[in-house]
Parts: sequence; C-alpha cells; structure tokens
Amino acid sequence: MKLMKAKVTDQSAEGQKVEGAEGAAEKPHHKKGKKFRSKVPGVMITQYVEEIPEGKSHPDFTRKPIALTIQEGKFGVFKAIVIGEPTPKVTWNRANGNIDDPEKFQSKYDEATGEHTLEIPKVCTEDADTYKCFATNEFGKAVCTIQLNVIEVGFKKTKEIAKSKEELEASKPASFRTMLKKRGEIREQKPLESEEKVWEILMSANKKDYERICAEYGITNFRGMLTKLAEMKREREEEQAQFIKQISSLKHIEVNADENATFEIDMDLKDPSSRIFLYKDGVMVPYTVEMEEEMKHQLKRVGKKFVFTIKNLDPADAGLYSVDVEGVNVFSTDFKIPPVNFAVKIQEVKAEEREDALFQCVLTAPMAEINWMGKSAPIENNEKFEITVSEDKLIHKLLVKDCQPLDAGIYAAVAGIHSCNAWLVVEVDKNPANKGKKIARKTTQAGGSDLDLEKIAKEQAEKHKKDMEERMAEAKIKAAERGVTDEDARVAKEAADAAAKAAREAARAAEAKAKAKAEKKAAKLKAAKEKAKANRKASGKASGDGAAGDGAAGGGAAAGGAAAGGAAAGGAAAGGAEGDAADGSADEDIVVSTDESDEEDEATKTKRVRSNQLVPDTVIDDDEEASSEQPGKRGKRTRQGPLLKEEIVDPGVHFTLGLSDVTAIVGDQAELFCKLSKENVDGVWYLDGEQIEPDDVLTMSKDGFFQFLKISKISEDYAGKYKFEADGRKTEAMIVVEDPPRFDPEELKKFAVPIVIKKGQRVSFKIPFVGRDPMKIQWYHEGEELSDDTNIKIEHAEGSSQLTLNKLQRKDTGEIKFKLKNEFGTVEAFAKIIVTDKPTPPMGPLEIVEASQNAIEVKWRPPKDDGGCKIQNYILERQQIGRNTWKKLGPIGSEAHYKDTDVDHGRRYCYKIRADTEMGTSELMETEDVQAGTKAYPGPPSAPKVISAFKDCINLAWSPPSNTGGTNILGYNMEKRKKGSNLWSPVNPADDKINEKVFGVKDVIEGVEYEFRVAAINNSGAGEFGTPSEFVFARDPKKPPGKVLDLKVTDSTYTTLSLGWTKPREEEGVEDEAKGYFVEIRPAESPEWDRCNNNPITMTSFTVKGMKSMAMYWVRVIATNDGGEGKPQELDNYILAMPPPVRPRFTDQKVKSFMVVQAGNSARFNMNFEASPWPDVTWLKDGMPVSKRVTISNAEGASQLLIPSSERSDTGIYTIMVKNIVGQETFSIEIRVTDEPKPPGPVEVDENVPGTVTVSWTPSPDEKRDDRLHYMVSKRDSSKRTWHTVADHIFNNKFTACNIMPGREYQFRVYAKNDMGSSQPSESPKWEITGKRERFVLDMPESKTCNLERPPKFLVPLKMHNAPQGYECYMSCAVRGDPTPHVTWYRNNISLNTNTNYLISNTCGVCSMLILRVGPKDTGEYKIIAENPLGRAECSTKLTVSD
Repeated sequence: MKLMKAKVTDQSAEGQKVEGAEGAAEKPHHKKGKKFRSKVPGVMITQYVEEIPEGKSHPDFTRKPIALTIQEGKFGVFKAIVIGEPTPKVTWNRANGNIDDPEKFQSKYDEATGEHTLEIPKVCTEDADTYKCFATNEFGKAVCTIQLNVIEVGFKKTKEIAKSKEELEASKPASFRTMLKKRGEIREQKPLESEEKVWEILMSANKKDYERICAEYGITNFRGMLTKLAEMKREREEEQAQFIKQISSLKHIEVNADENATFEIDMDLKDPSSRIFLYKDGVMVPYTVEMEEEMKHQLKRVGKKFVFTIKNLDPADAGLYSVDVEGVNVFSTDFKIPPVNFAVKIQEVKAEEREDALFQCVLTAPMAEINWMGKSAPIENNEKFEITVSEDKLIHKLLVKDCQPLDAGIYAAVAGIHSCNAWLVVEVDKNPANKGKKIARKTTQAGGSDLDLEKIAKEQAEKHKKDMEERMAEAKIKAAERGVTDEDARVAKEAADAAAKAAREAARAAEAKAKAKAEKKAAKLKAAKEKAKANRKASGKASGDGAAGDGAAGGGAAAGGAAAGGAAAGGAAAGGAEGDAADGSADEDIVVSTDESDEEDEATKTKRVRSNQLVPDTVIDDDEEASSEQPGKRGKRTRQGPLLKEEIVDPGVHFTLGLSDVTAIVGDQAELFCKLSKENVDGVWYLDGEQIEPDDVLTMSKDGFFQFLKISKISEDYAGKYKFEADGRKTEAMIVVEDPPRFDPEELKKFAVPIVIKKGQRVSFKIPFVGRDPMKIQWYHEGEELSDDTNIKIEHAEGSSQLTLNKLQRKDTGEIKFKLKNEFGTVEAFAKIIVTDKPTPPMGPLEIVEASQNAIEVKWRPPKDDGGCKIQNYILERQQIGRNTWKKLGPIGSEAHYKDTDVDHGRRYCYKIRADTEMGTSELMETEDVQAGTKAYPGPPSAPKVISAFKDCINLAWSPPSNTGGTNILGYNMEKRKKGSNLWSPVNPADDKINEKVFGVKDVIEGVEYEFRVAAINNSGAGEFGTPSEFVFARDPKKPPGKVLDLKVTDSTYTTLSLGWTKPREEEGVEDEAKGYFVEIRPAESPEWDRCNNNPITMTSFTVKGMKSMAMYWVRVIATNDGGEGKPQELDNYILAMPPPVRPRFTDQKVKSFMVVQAGNSARFNMNFEASPWPDVTWLKDGMPVSKRVTISNAEGASQLLIPSSERSDTGIYTIMVKNIVGQETFSIEIRVTDEPKPPGPVEVDENVPGTVTVSWTPSPDEKRDDRLHYMVSKRDSSKRTWHTVADHIFNNKFTACNIMPGREYQFRVYAKNDMGSSQPSESPKWEITGKRERFVLDMPESKTCNLERPPKFLVPLKMHNAPQGYECYMSCAVRGDPTPHVTWYRNNISLNTNTNYLISNTCGVCSMLILRVGPKDTGEYKIIAENPLGRAECSTKLTVSD
C-alpha cells in the first residue's frame, strides 16, 4: 500500500492565469485590493473596494473544505459553505491539471443545506493534488486551499518509472536536468492555525496568564511576544471602534453547577442591530437568543451584558470560542475540558447552629483545584470557607465554618464539565432557655461520609496510573513503528543509490555497444533512405519535420512493421544513427514507410523522423525486433541512453471495491468479497502472508467482477489478515473471530422447566456452555448472588457448572439465574424452583352469614400460604360453650364456607378450622363465640360521609358497625333532618332497607342544608342510629377557584410585607367564586412553603410579619372555596425584606442648570431627591471626582455642594449621581466663576459704504479667559444728545451702524459684558460727514437715460460664528443691487424667512439675522441668497454651538 501525497503548490501569483474548471474565467485577476485572513483558519480574503456599502459584504467561508486522505477507487467529496451579499459564485480548480472532465469531477450545490460540493466518484492516484475553492462577488473573493492524498493499493509499475528517473538523473544533459528541476519545485505552505489560536487567546487573556499560555504553546521570546501583542491589540481596537463604543468586563468561560458553560462580555454597541457571530475553532456556530428553546448554544442579552451559554456539555465542546461583531473579533476564550469525573459525590450535611459542616468528594483523575459553589455563588478560601486538597489531588474538601441559618442552601462542586450538589441543612437551636442568648461556638463537625475516601482515592490513583501506562505503551509502540519506517526508508534510499550507480555503468556500456552497431549498419542505413524516398514519391505525400527524439520511435515502427529482417534493421538504423550518416542536410526529413502484412491492404503508414540528432547517443535496443514478432503480447518500446527511461504499459486490472473487515462468532459462516475492474480475473488469496487453498470449510469463487472467499464454519484458526492479489494489485481485510458464551438451545429449554420439590430435600441445576476463557460464572437466587455455604455448593467444570441446594425451605421458592461473561459478551439462563410444604392456618376474622335458631353459617379466608399445593379440604371441629369436648365435623371440601344446622336455640358455639393439602394439615384457627337464635341488635354504624352533593341528590357512604349482634348485617335505615329543625324524617321506607353501605338521597330541596344518620339491621332487627353527618347543601358541587389577579406588593418594611390582589375571575362550570385565600412564603434558601394563615382570609389584602431584614423570599397566594384550593399565583420575582425599592428621582421641580458666581464668593447648590434603599451619592466635576476644596454634605433625601471661596478654575459642569440597586439618576449644573470684565481697547470709526460706518475696537483683556464675554455698542448723535444701544451680544470686534446722516456728529461707546455685568465704556472719537453748501445754479443738461440697474453683489460677506449654548447669535452682511434684491435666509437648505424663531431684517442693503437663544439644533450651514431680475448672488457661513 502506498500513499500518494498532494503537492502543496501555490505558484500562481496575483494576475496569473489559473487553468481548471471555469476557475480561470472567474478569478478576477485584474482587480486588486487589501488582503487579510478570515476568522476561519486557512481562508484568505481579498477586498476589492475600500468601503463596502451597508447591507453588502465580501465572501467568506462559514465551513471550509477539509483535507482528505482516501483509498483509490473510493468516493471523494469536498464540502464548503460560504456567505456574502450578493451571493458569491463558487468555483474549484487544482494546482496541477484541470477539472474539466464532468465524469471525473462534479461540482454541485444543495439549496436546502447551502453546501457547495466537488465530488470525485472514483479517486485515482493522479487525483492527488492541491485543490482550491474560490468564492467571488463584486466586493471581493475568498479562497481556501485543501489537499487530496490518495492511498495507492497494490503494485504500481509507475513506481518503476519514478525509480528510473532517479537512476538516470546524473546522466541527463545539464540543460534538460535543470528544466526538470525547475518544473518539480515544491513550495510548502505551513498552516498557521495554531499560531492564530495562541494570539487570539493572548489578546483576550489576563496578564497574569501570559506566562502560562506562553509555556503551553512554546513561546520563549516573552519580550517580543509582548511587543507584538501590544501592536495587535491596537489594531484590533481600531477595528472594534467601527462598531463598539466601549467593551469591558470580559469574563472567561466557566462551568456552572447545572453543568452548563457560560462566558460574558459587557459591550456598548454603536448600532444595537449589529450582527453578532459565534465561532468554535474558526467554524461558525448557530445559537438562539431565546433561552427556552432547546438549542445547544444560546445568547442572553441584558442591557449591555451579553451572556453566551453552552448546554449539555460533552468533551467535543472543548475548543477556542470567539465572538465577532460584524466580522470584527471582540473576545476569545479557550475552553479546555479535563478528562475527570466524580468517583464519590458530595452528600447532604445536617449541621447544628454554630457547628462546622464538611463536604468532600473524590475525583477519578488528579486535579489541582475544583470550583466550589454556594447558593449559586463562587466560593474561595476565606474566614468562612476552607478548601483543602489531598496530596494525590483526588480528595477535595469544603469546610463551612460556624454554620448560621443563612448558610443553609445548596452547595455544588464542579470538576471539568461534571458537577454534583447537596443540601446544607442548619438546625436552629429551639431550646427556650437559649432564646435571646448568643449560642456558644461548637467544636464539633458535621458531615464527612462513612466511606473510606483514602481507600477509594487509592483505587482511583492506581486505575489512573494504569490508564496512563497503557497510553504511554501505545505511544511507544507508535514511536517504534515510526522508527522502523524511518529505517526502511534509509535502507531503500541506499538501495536506490546503488541501483542508480549500476544504471549509469550500464548506460556507458550501452553507449559503446551502440557505436559499434552504428558502424556495422551504416550500409543498411543508406538503403533504407533510398527506399524511403521511393515510397514518398510513390505516395505523393510531403515530408515534414519530426519531433525531437522521434528517431527512436521511427526505428521502432520500422522494425515492428517490416516483413523482412533487412527492413527491420534499416528501420532501427534510421532511428538510431547519427545525423552525419545522412546524405542530405542536417534538417532533412526522412519518411519511413511500413507495409502491413496483409497484401490486399494497399494503404501505407508513414512516420516522419528527424534525421539530425536531438539528444546524442540514442539507440534502439535490439530486443524490440523479437518483441514485435511475438503475437498476443503487448508491444513495449524502450529508449536507452542518458535520456529518461520510459515505459508505456497497459494499466491492467484494479479494484473498484476492496475487502472489508468481518467479525464472526465461532461456528458461524463468514464471507469476504471484492470487486475488480475486469471480469473473470484469476487471483490468489493469502492468510497472514501465506497462500491458502480451498478445503471442506474454505471455498473460493468468482462471479463476474466479484471474487468471493467463504468459510462455512469458522474457528479461531481462520482469524487473521486476509489478502487477495490479482495482476499485481492487492486488497486486505481482517477477520476477527469472537467466542462469546453461549448455551445449547435444547439444554437451555430443559433448564427453564420449573422444578417442584418438597421441603428438606435438595436440588441441583446444571447446564453446559461454550465460550472462550477466561469466563466469569455467577449463580443468583431472586437477584442475590450465591456463593459456597452450608447448604449451597457450586461446582465448575470445563464447559459446565452445577449448583446444588441442600435442605430446602419454603422460603427458597423463587427464580434461579445463571450468568456467564467473557470479553466478547454476556449471556444468562433462568430457572424456577418451587419448594412445597404444609399450608399456614386459615385467616380470619370469621364472617357470620347467619346465626338463627336453626343454623349457624360462617365464612373465613384461605391460608396466606398454601404451601405450594392446592387446598383439598378444610377440617372443622365445634365446641359448645360450657363443655370441654370438641365435636369433629369432618372434612367439608375446599370451600372456605360452612353452614352448621345441628345447633340449639340460644346456645353459643366456637369452631376450630384447619386447611388440608397433599403436604399435610395446617395449624388450627380458633373462632370467636357465635350464638344461635337469641336477639342481639347491632351497634351504630359510623357517621355518614358526604361523597358528593348536587342540587337533586346527595351521595353518602358509611362503615358497618363493629358489633353486628352475632349475625350478619341485613341492611340499613337512614334518616335526614333540615338545619334548624328537630324533626328527623326517614329517607327509605321501613320495608325497603338499604342493602349497600352507600346511598344517594334524592328527596332533597335545592339550596337547603341537611344532616343524615344511619342504623344497622340484622336478624334481630334495627339497632340504634349512629352519629349524624356534617351539614351539607343540596346544590351542585363547586369548582376550585382560579388564580388571583394583579398580585403585587403594596408596602414593605424590613420585617413586614403587605400584599394586595384582585379576586379570581369566575367561569361557570370551570372556576367558581373564591371564598377565602391562603398566603404562603418561602425563603430563597429553603424548598418548603410556609403558610402564613391557618384559616382562609376573606379580604384581598394581607400583611406578612416576622420577616428577616434584607432576606430574600418567594411569595404566593392561593384562592380556596368549598370545591378545594385553586392554583397558586406567585410574584414574578423574589422579594427583599426592605422598604419598597424606589428608583432615584430628583424632587425639585424647578432647578437651575446654570449658575454664575463672582470670584471670591461662595457657591452653594442643593439637590433634593428620593430613593429606596438609601443610595450612594457622588459628585463629579467635568466627569472627574471633585477636589478637596469642594465640600459635599449628604442628608436624608438631600445633598449639598459648597465651594467656600470660588476661583475661576472652579468653573465647570458639576454632576450629581444618585445610585442604588434599583437604578441611578444624574443631574448636571454649570457653575461659572467670573468677575466684572475690563473695558475694551481704543475704538475706531470708518466709512465703507455711504450711509453706514464700521465701528471697530481692540478686544477686552478678559476675552481670552471668558468665552461668554461679549460687547454692547451705544450711539449718540448731535441732534439728540442721548445715548442709546444700537447693538448687543456682539462676539466679534466690529459693528456696522446704519442710517448715518450727513451733517451730524456721531460718537460710539463700546462696553464689555459677561454674566457678572458690564465694564466701563470705551468711547470713539467724534465722527461727522460735513455737507458743502454752494451757489445753486440750475444747469439743464441734456436729458440722458441713466440706467442704474445691476445684479446683486455682496459687499460684506457673512463670517463664521461660534456661539455658546443659550446665548444670542447675530449674523450680518451687506448687499447691493438694483432693483432691490429679494433676500432669503437658509439653514441646511431650509428657508428661515417664515420661521419665527429667527429675527431677520434688511435695512438699506444691510441684511441681519438674530437667533435669540442658540441651541444644539441651530448648528449647521447658514446661507443667504439675494435675487433680482438681473441675477442672483449667495453667501454662506457655518454656526457652531459650544456646550
């Protein structure tokens, strides 16, 4: 058997053409992009575009094909599943060769499973290669490489060809050898799966685990690892930033007490709808988000927490789990499952209060530590708990110190994927003398099973050591086999080198021989050429150039086809002689004609042979002549010399179906068969390397393509390795012969027959069997194993076993089981033994059927044990009370009944009764006295019980009286009475007694309440009435009520809990009205419900008292009525004994979010809130804790922040955060510490546009320190002499004043303003436009048309603005145009002219817009468009609002 390995070749660079099944056309060679590895190991992805549109994705593999190693002739298939949007197109190709042949390679797609497959129906050795699978769409491609290795069956002649190539390597021409060397280059690809795995583990691991991981995976360069890991983490954080705001609290995988594994991540997704993928060892794993669905992998999302759960753990779940968000790795955790289980599990422990409790367990394999859980919480070594491990690491113990009632609950131990749990029950000290006193610490210890854990641990250690030794032995055997294989390879290499040397020497000898032959056949060559020319002229065919090296072929053809030996010699010479022997030029073509042996066939075959020598010293072996003349044999052409030796042979026979292993039982039939590619092929069968021949047991046959080997009755001699060989091909299989224990069917049938035997005798059981030793033999009686004893003897012989039981007793009756077991199986046989004995006495009490003056009739019960025999007779004796003699009444038959007619009126009699069988007579049963004929009334029956009640019938039942009056009860009388009445009325007529002990009273009135009583009747008459029944209504029975509605907690304290609910709904015939309610509570650590009220309450509210502070309780309410209790209604969640939880909430309705404080003054801010339980209050300044200068005072429901002496550095946003277990609430206030501003610098005035002036000034020194500082401009002209404000809230240092009149003096003042007030003004110099007065001269110029029209144009454009939130923002610009242009303001291309939130004005071309209170929504691009009939102009700016 030979393994043909695939060459791992991947020499096609980007853009290179790849030949194969439509792979060349599909591979986008012209596209380039960024390459990166997929999360699936071994997959490379190329992305063609920089950014992929939303909803689209590049291709990727969710399941890549796996490498195959398969026997030739078998069915091979590669499977892949891909994803991508749009759907990728999947193609396949191979590195060496193509896959165009549809019969050999079949590419398929299954829409149901989404699998792409490449099928190879019959794998052959030529198919061993490296295959690639491409998934391509417009955004990229994904490619993975897989190998196909083929196991070659049988001897291959191609092996000799490969050997010849190695032998003649040295003798080839240098250039040709170089060419072959280049063609055979192999570039190996090393899989990076393990490397990728270790880096993924390191990126998500804790720093304390780095050293352990590096040691585990063989990383020695620790510093280099840290450097590379830091770089990889930065890259991953950049990738994660695309989809995740924040990630934290990475909790690695852990196994819980319920044997489920979980791992957790806290991450804040930018898009909550982002897709989350789970991978195991690079393979995508499906999961469900619904915990109630039965799926192995589940995801539970609670806020920002993502919890992944793996249910029903098994060893196959071990691996590397990775979580991706939209293709970006977020977290990886390595799940390792140690092969360990519990040999001894922890047991329930009952401990007294203040006593220590011990849990202990034993493992099947050593483990340094296991996980302990207490009430679903992890336990670690501390003052309360002590965890210890034995030296052999098999015994693990948990000691719970000083047990308190709160410590009671379920404790669990987790080892690997297995767990066990048990209760800790803490018994509270109920001694009244200790009530209210502190109980003293006890030194005793509860728990610790009676098992010898040391002995069990020692057994487990020995077993574990034995398993490890067996594994080591197997590993050594495999290593030795590998060593033998390496030695065989070395010997084979030495043999190959020696053979190559011999071949080179043979080649040199052949060269010398060829030269001698060439000289001898020079004359024949000339004759052959002349003949060839003549044939060419006769046929009219033109000659052409022959292929290099065809000289040898031509010679072979001539030799094989010529009728005469001379022609053959000539053909050989033509093929082998050197080119200088020809009379033509070096490139002249020679046509050699070969005539067929059939003279009637005039057609000729021609072959062109290049006469010049391509490779020197190439000759034709003379053996070809002989082979060509032998009919019925395959022709073989051999080229000798320094060229590669080549053989062309028929592929021959091969196996289409090989032998398969067979397991047979000794004595049964066995058959081996195989299928060949040709019919009726002879072959040879081998057993353990030796040829076998047919005999009486073993037969060989063939049927068409099939070969059969049949063994009619197999024995252990026929076990071994069978081989069938035909035409150099072979196939092998094993026949395994098993010899399980077996019984002969006839003997088993006899063994199963029941055996009946008398007491005190002995019995033997014996059964033969067959089976391979060693055999375990066991006898059982009624399921209990038997061993040699006083009355038990077990004897074993070869092929049989015997059980002998002596002195049998009646109790020995039962089932006998015989059990055999060996390494191949188990078998059982069953028998039954019946030991007979005399019966036990008959059983009472005696039932008196009649006790009249003429007869006494009695009945009794048969004996409890009839002794294994049928009762034949009962023997009776009678004694009259007052006499000493007994009268024998004789056998009375097998009926347990007798009527004695020989009695005297008023006499009393006593009877003795015995049972009689074939085994003897039983002991006697003596009866009580029975009186004949005297009146004795029966006693009162029991009080009647109501079975059911309806509106027209009440069903009652009662028990008979204990005193029957010495005779049988003949019947009963019943009476009824209405509630509130003293009159009893009969239910049944006096002459119609009630015969049964149940009765339905139908004479009732609906809605009336009744009670009943009963009297018994015997032969003497009716006795006294018994106790009356309970009162019952005559109405249809009630149905239990339903669940209460709207159960809720109305109030709670640390010791009480108030509940409220609504009555259940009534549904006629299904659920009736509730009459009362029960309230039950259950502590979280207890499985039992405690009822809070013994009697049902009628109100729909209840207060539970006596609860433990901050303890957890489950609460439920049960409705009840006459029909019974309904189903309980529980609260959805457990309740904590504490005041009602209230989420923090600020109670101040009107609170300022901005405060201005003058530097040096104190700043005080109060905040009132409500929350329960008491919350944690935290103050932050700009997201950081406040400094020590700030005083925080907290009181119940209030908190105060105080800055005693504020400074400008105290300016910032202060945030109060109130948080408790219910939630949290925050509020922020901006405190600005400032002072009165300093005045601005000098003011200048300039005229840019007629009628307007621009006022500019130097900024105030405080402008850089106060971002809320702005300016106000006032104006005074000579006509009014008063100052008035023309502009305010100016955040730049310029202002344009309009409506400036010539001939007037103007003066401007500029104030700096902030939250504290205004500065002193800075005044501008006086400014005036003087008007020149000249003599008026009227000059009538010629009338000319003056056209002042012009398109709009902005003289002063808009400027960029950055305004604080809550302040005003003023924008202005200047535009001219005639006619006056129409001006429109826009924000983000939306018109603002009709928006009342913006104050827009246009005065003499000065366009302005005022935003009264700037907010975040005002951020954006502002644009102003001026239009008139002559044109259009626009100007834009941006407004940024700062917090």
